[in-house]
Amino acid sequence: MMKKRILVVDDDPSLRALARAVFPEEYEVQEAVDGLDAWTIAQSWLPHLVITDLMMPRMHGYELCVLLKGAGGVKGVKVIVTSAKPFATDKIQSLAAGADAYVVKPFAVDDLLGKARKLLSQEEQAVPAAEPAASEAVPCEAAAPVPQVPDGRVLPVYVRFWGTRGSCPVSGEKYLKYGGNTACTEVRIGEIPLIIDCGTGLREFGMALQRESGGKPVEGHIFVGHTHWDHIQGFPFFVPLYAPGNRFTVYSVHGAHGSLRDIFGDSMALDYFPVPLSSLGSKLSFVELKGQVDVGVAKVKFQHLNHPGVCIGFGIETGGRKITYLSDHETFGRASGENEGSRKQDAEIAMFARDSDLLIMEAQYTEAEYVARRGWGHSTYDDVVRFAVDTGAKRLAVFHHDPEHTDDILDKNLEYCREIVRRAGSGMECFAARDGLRVDL
Repeated sequence: MMKKRILVVDDDPSLRALARAVFPEEYEVQEAVDGLDAWTIAQSWLPHLVITDLMMPRMHGYELCVLLKGAGGVKGVKVIVTSAKPFATDKIQSLAAGADAYVVKPFAVDDLLGKARKLLSQEEQAVPAAEPAASEAVPCEAAAPVPQVPDGRVLPVYVRFWGTRGSCPVSGEKYLKYGGNTACTEVRIGEIPLIIDCGTGLREFGMALQRESGGKPVEGHIFVGHTHWDHIQGFPFFVPLYAPGNRFTVYSVHGAHGSLRDIFGDSMALDYFPVPLSSLGSKLSFVELKGQVDVGVAKVKFQHLNHPGVCIGFGIETGGRKITYLSDHETFGRASGENEGSRKQDAEIAMFARDSDLLIMEAQYTEAEYVARRGWGHSTYDDVVRFAVDTGAKRLAVFHHDPEHTDDILDKNLEYCREIVRRAGSGMECFAARDGLRVDL
């Protein structure tokens, strides 16, 4: 009798080995290091069951599920998603993408084996579909050209915050000092703007960029950590998008259920906005990240974070300077409890951020507030400041302020953060990001 084929997919070799060890010799097992590797193997090997992680480089688990279960996928294949993310959103989205089961790490061996046996008893013979599917993760032809550093010179760099709120914008006299716009950060390298997130702060930045350009063509690169409303609300109001001659490239990973372009197109559908994405005057392209990207003046890498749905942080390196942006994120150890898996995940993010010249990191809750908000995908001040100290950040910008935190509350919370820094014996500069603040590096 032919052995049932199981493909185990995880970028962590120890977890691949653990999952592989679960299955007795009655099964044939192969390993893949990430979703793209798995998709290549699956098209020819035709597994009966795929067990995949969610947060992987090059291709995440959501996209792999869609490809496996789509018209050009592997007929009859069953999929189990295993993830350290405990959020209900991720389970719902995984099942909607085609997964047959969702298992939170660390998993009990008997639980995983039981789910696998049950699914394998249901599966049909895996055969290839008529047409092979192609990943949608392909950059558009209209991508903005990559600017080069002239003569190898080190260009001036600054960061300006245009929106620093999380969840939703706020207004009123209690919010004048730190501002009320949602997440948008400009990283200016020479004359080239890199934009991180498209919250309502993007509107004001767009008007400033328009004035600065004096009618000359503008080129820019927009990096989106995730597509929850507070991180994309400003996109339709970014006036440079409407000017012919301007060129922008939007970078993020593939969505949970569709392409990056489709997500932005859907957000500007006529039921929600009077101008569709297709009617913008500028040359606009979308690039789905598979790894580090070189934009000429800087190298940008990404890291998966612990937040409901697909969410990534960014590391920007240019001229010997390192800027790390982590929003939104809940420490794995806090969300899922201390265990080997959560410690490994937290260590991976710490390595990503190590020795930042500027660490921009979301700290939305006090310890008291977190008690009722555990599992929402956000960090506390204590966790963020200790993380920054431990990873050797030179400067920490506390970011993504809760809409309930007025200027007076943020002043008190900032002093609390600085006291943690003093008690740690660190010389790190700690400040709260605010709308309009410029930081030179």
